[in-house]
Amino acid sequence: MHPHPPILLFDVDGVLLDSRGHFLAALDSMHDRFTNWNYEILARTTSVDIIRMFESGAKKRSIPSLATMLKNFKELIPNRFRRLVYIAMMGRKIDKYDWQFSDFFPGTEETLRYLRSKGIILGAASNSHRDRIAKWFKLKNVDDLFPLFISRDVRKTYGVKPSPVPLLALLVKIKKYYHFPKIDRNRVAFIGDLITDVQAAQRAKIKSIAVLSGHSARGELEFHNPDYIIPDINSIPQILPKLFPDDKFE
Repeated sequence: MHPHPPILLFDVDGVLLDSRGHFLAALDSMHDRFTNWNYEILARTTSVDIIRMFESGAKKRSIPSLATMLKNFKELIPNRFRRLVYIAMMGRKIDKYDWQFSDFFPGTEETLRYLRSKGIILGAASNSHRDRIAKWFKLKNVDDLFPLFISRDVRKTYGVKPSPVPLLALLVKIKKYYHFPKIDRNRVAFIGDLITDVQAAQRAKIKSIAVLSGHSARGELEFHNPDYIIPDINSIPQILPKLFPDDKFE
């Protein structure tokens, strides 16, 4: 007898949400002449690179965040003042474009409701802000499916991925919320699109599922040996019998 039903934890951006607004914000910013780019380096830079450079700093506290982003963009934007202006502008542009152009991937709500109908417990662990996640969940009518999630707002307590602590903290919350006697990590999987997601799952000793719908290429994900690599979350129902072989999904 298992102590609880299967548990699936999800990253948000690149897994549930296409983050198209982020990419468009990055592309738009790359055409801003005021920024005084190093165009030789910019020519070898993609919008994904820009987003990664920005988000790697945005995951941390304010002062370390600024220092990280100033360092990340030093070669691309040599002038320190222009760099500061760009970072401030980029943050506002990402927020604006996010609500204008981003959306859930097709079939996301249907897949999530199917999984929940099979008794699977759902949770989310994201490096994004809590208010943003809650707003998207409510907008896309899935807030009832995610009574519990972990965001970057609690990073001072739990850190951020690739640390396993956010995932483990979420599992503790799920255990208490559903009154499970304990958590069997063999019955838990985390779905993400980044290497840091795979690493967080592996360090938390739960199953890792990498999706190709986000920021990472198959090759870099394969290098870190996730348990499964799938095109997107709509493929999860197909691998449920392998994920949780003791359960019946009809």
